[in-house]
Amino acid sequence: MKKIKLLIIAAAALISGSAMAQKIACPDVTLEKGKANLVFSIAENTDETATLAQFVLTMPDGITVETNSKGRFIYEKGELMQDEHTITFQSRKSGGILFLTKNEFGDAFTALNGELVTVPIVAGEDLADGTYSIQVTEVNITNLAAQKIAKETSFTINVTKGSTGIKDVNAEDGKSGNIKIVDKNGNLVIKTANGNEFNAVGGRTK
Repeated sequence: MKKIKLLIIAAAALISGSAMAQKIACPDVTLEKGKANLVFSIAENTDETATLAQFVLTMPDGITVETNSKGRFIYEKGELMQDEHTITFQSRKSGGILFLTKNEFGDAFTALNGELVTVPIVAGEDLADGTYSIQVTEVNITNLAAQKIAKETSFTINVTKGSTGIKDVNAEDGKSGNIKIVDKNGNLVIKTANGNEFNAVGGRTK
């Protein structure tokens, strides 16, 4: 009887641990003026504090992670990071960008869950309106005992680009009659030249 009880307790602990396993999460985003921020978090509360997290980003054509003047990927540490935590981004020959954060002293993150890192993305000027998918794969979260505690191995972030209405009508020069109309994403919708013609999406009118 005692043996049966122990087996039941062990099975319940296993199920509970699996259900409460940590995971990497990131909400869908909308591009504003060709840019957006991907905010990655460690989600779902557990009693295990992580010390390492990694995943691979696979970007669609026309969307990239923003870089600085030296060509290095830009990022901002989240609230979970301690000063000693380092972040590495590495482009893979096979495609995708490997993200890895760790602490060389083996120190854990500051909390069980919360924001991990913010990654800015940019879209090419010729990117058509629509919804695009960023694949997040090879998710790995490791605890202080170097045991993997990630819940899922992959998920998709939807990135939307599209006109969202008129934001600004700008009369550049009242005398010449130059006017720009810009949508909420910063895209030029209409521009008049001296009041004689205008260029709009889909054609030109005299």
